[in-house]
Amino acid sequence: MRTRTIMTWAAMVCLLSVYPAISGAESLKVHVNGDQLHMEAHDLRFLSQAALSRLHDGATVIYRFRLLFSVSKNGTATAEYTYHCVFSFDILEEKYKVSRQEPGYRAASHLSENAARDLCLDSLTIPVASVGTNTLFWISMEYQMEDRQSSDRSDSPSVLDSLVNIFGQRKKTPQPVDMLRGGPFRMDDLRKPK
Repeated sequence: MRTRTIMTWAAMVCLLSVYPAISGAESLKVHVNGDQLHMEAHDLRFLSQAALSRLHDGATVIYRFRLLFSVSKNGTATAEYTYHCVFSFDILEEKYKVSRQEPGYRAASHLSENAARDLCLDSLTIPVASVGTNTLFWISMEYQMEDRQSSDRSDSPSVLDSLVNIFGQRKKTPQPVDMLRGGPFRMDDLRKPK
């Protein structure tokens, strides 16, 4: 009897230690502001260690976000919205700058890392007009750091530059695509005062 009790308690401890990871799996939230749905995920730390290293070395980092709107939890997306957010880091002031490049342009600087992440996520929007008022819906957010070559040169590269680029580069492994999901939501519930 005593062995069974110990095993039961051990199983409960294991489940409770895994519970935060399970409960956080669907932690994307949304709120209505005017005619737009804005994304929230305050505990999401999407800036990877590789991204932070690049930023602290003075490089610019671009993240691609893809919002997928569906009317069932695991259903096919009925609408898709893609955004690109550019992050940079001021080494002297130790502050971040973030700008949403497309669609439209929105930027802010002198931010902490948390504020930069939250501003980036809040700039990801879905038009309210595309959502039915009484329909349940789910939103999935895919995000990925992009590997873009920064070419500031406006002229065409020389033959030597082309050869160096072809033979001097290592094969890059693609950056992983991560996803966060939230729902079910209903516009009527989101518009109710809290």
